[in-house]
Amino acid sequence: MKLLLKKQETAFVYHKYYHLAQAKWSQKMDGLINGLSRRKLICLLVLFTLFTTGYFIYNIYAAFTKSTTLAIQNTATIKIINSKN
Repeated sequence: MKLLLKKQETAFVYHKYYHLAQAKWSQKMDGLINGLSRRKLICLLVLFTLFTTGYFIYNIYAAFTKSTTLAIQNTATIKIINSKN
């Protein structure tokens, strides 16, 4: 356990492709939001948060309702391939 808490001597070095992908992503995102005002950015952030929250709540609700699980069980069929009689 002491080894996990010990301060590392050398910093972790990421692969060069990781840095290239990160730089490309940041340039693309900067190009997309370059001309937007602060108010528009906050509105987009709120909309994104609301949509993703709604999507996750819907998925959780669908997972726990019995109607969807029964429909899945009724449509599942097992076909035996190359069965020996």
